[in-house]
Amino acid sequence: MNSTPRSRVLHAAWFDWRSSAARDFIALFGGVVLASILAHVYELGPRLFQLGQGYADSAPDDIVFIIFVAFFLSLALTIFSVRRYRELVCETKARTIAEGEARDLARHDPLTGLPNRRLFDEKLDACLALASDTHQVAVLMLGLDGFKRIKDTHGHAGGDKALCEFANRVAGILRKDGVLARIGDDEFGIVLPDISSLDVPTNLARRIVASAADTFAVETGAAELGVAIGIAIAPINGVNLRELVRRADRALYRAQGDGRPCVRFFEPEMDMHVERRIQIERELRSAITADIIEPHYQPLVSLKGNCIIGFEALARWENRTLGRVPPDVFIPIAEETGLINALGDQLFRRACFDAKAWPEAFMLAFNISPIQLRDPALGQRILSILGQTGLSPSRLEIEITESAFVEKTGVAKAVIDELRQAGVRIALDDFGTGYATLSQLLSFRLDKIKIDRSFVSHLDDSTDSRVIVRAILGLAKGFGLTTTAEGVEDAGQLAYLLANGCTEGQGYLFSDAVPAVGIPALLDREFDRTAVAEDGPRSLHA
Repeated sequence: MNSTPRSRVLHAAWFDWRSSAARDFIALFGGVVLASILAHVYELGPRLFQLGQGYADSAPDDIVFIIFVAFFLSLALTIFSVRRYRELVCETKARTIAEGEARDLARHDPLTGLPNRRLFDEKLDACLALASDTHQVAVLMLGLDGFKRIKDTHGHAGGDKALCEFANRVAGILRKDGVLARIGDDEFGIVLPDISSLDVPTNLARRIVASAADTFAVETGAAELGVAIGIAIAPINGVNLRELVRRADRALYRAQGDGRPCVRFFEPEMDMHVERRIQIERELRSAITADIIEPHYQPLVSLKGNCIIGFEALARWENRTLGRVPPDVFIPIAEETGLINALGDQLFRRACFDAKAWPEAFMLAFNISPIQLRDPALGQRILSILGQTGLSPSRLEIEITESAFVEKTGVAKAVIDELRQAGVRIALDDFGTGYATLSQLLSFRLDKIKIDRSFVSHLDDSTDSRVIVRAILGLAKGFGLTTTAEGVEDAGQLAYLLANGCTEGQGYLFSDAVPAVGIPALLDREFDRTAVAEDGPRSLHA
């Protein structure tokens, strides 16, 4: 698909060189012949003059010779002119072909042979010029999910092969007047002119999603790709090229946010959503530079001892423009934009300084993003900060999620092993909500399992949740691991956890997260065991 234009250009260049060489040879040869003829004419000049004066006395052979020379000179010049004309025609034709092929290459993707972004814009612009209420145009933006994973697993050759196969599958189901283009590394665009209804792009998008569901054969095995699709319609969503593509991109962004193969049409509120996200990202960069995002601390409570044994650091951000921004909003943005390492190191350093003021027996729990665990230098940075702040590694508990076991397992395991060797404890956060297998869990040397709040919150009203929590507690006990239940909010939940051997609890029943200045007040208060037995535990938070 991609070799034909390149070979044509090479052929045209070779033909152009041969034409130039032939032209130069003929010109040289013609020049020599012409010079020789002129030399003879020069020598014959006086004789011809004499013959002109004595024409009547000239011999017939002299006249024949003069005619022959004139004829030969005319014939030679005619042949040279005809050949030169043909060469110029061929040369012009070859140059025209080469220029056309060069323009063609400049508008096509060299890997797939599809139109590139430049040609895509040209085709779309031409279609938008004819768009009307009765001649609508659909723009579909396709984003591949899993392409990077294929390149990491099967190499660039495997990724290229999967891309070409995906392009072929989509081209095979696209109608003849549609335009399919590769406009990014793992992004494609489609233009559908003159659609009769919204069912046309919807049905095409669904067929594309279905076609991508089949595995892709690569040299080293089979690979899987998912696809998300965003759709914008002209003139409903605009008639300007940039505006329409931008809105299709925003629909794609929302489709990708659903976390599965999905098709989304552009909706006006998407503009507000994206604008707010852009604003959050801009403010987040400024907040990290100014070091104004601070850790708050939620107590970790020993259920048997009814006492605080440590605190988990939780990021809190109050912005003058945006107000209070929840961590489940700004943390994913920090991960997507590559800011998570700077933010994580910043928060961890502040938390270590705060923990130094606590009693020696109190531990600090700190969450590590799966994105951070992709960095082989993470372990060294954590240990370096511990050394700078003077906090003992034995007082630190690093919390990781199951997704860390799925992505870059080797790097994550090396980081965790490095931390454990230094005396840091490792806890598995939100257990039961990820995709890790038991074999993966066993390959990591864990110290604790944290039961996700989604199970704890339904202990009072869901038999399934009680079964799951009891199974997790039994599994942890069998492996000799401690357990922490997240999201404990009432006495009934606490009673069930105690009865089934849960060792630690965390949640609003004990205390909300408080800033560092609020910790001394919590430490001055203790659980009343009698109150726990008779009335349920009192909240540690005033």
